[in-house]
Amino acid sequence: MVYVTVGTMFLDFPRLIQRVDELAESTGERTIVQIGMGGTIPRHCEHFTFKPREEVLALQQEARVIVCHAGIGSVIDALQSKRPLVVVPRLMKFNEHTTEHQVDLARAVERRGWGKMILDVADLEHALANPPRAYESYRPARDKLVASVRAFVNEIAQRKARRVT
Repeated sequence: MVYVTVGTMFLDFPRLIQRVDELAESTGERTIVQIGMGGTIPRHCEHFTFKPREEVLALQQEARVIVCHAGIGSVIDALQSKRPLVVVPRLMKFNEHTTEHQVDLARAVERRGWGKMILDVADLEHALANPPRAYESYRPARDKLVASVRAFVNEIAQRKARRVT
């Protein structure tokens, strides 16, 4: 199954949704698309606007490959699922976003070896047929932050305990 998410942006992402829909029709592979607030409705894919995060994460766990826009939340969720990741940034020139910051994030994903960036949706067929390897070693930065805060709190507690005794 291919899972596709366009995120929560108020702008449509027809370039991606239409291409994914064409590929689903030609391959027959089950494809589930989160279409968000846009008006583009696929004809050959299962689709929904929004679901609870737990349901989305469960769908991602079933996926053979995840295709997502280059929103940080979508990328992090996809990385945590440890599935092959293809990132298609929303582009300002197609009125898919108000800035080009998603290109920077998509490039960072590719540079770190976390997934593959696709700028031209014509390249999506090849990327789905030959997905990148799943990145198995991703650890959210918050884990380091939480560990650091926990260590600091423990250190302070131990100091106070030594003063009391």
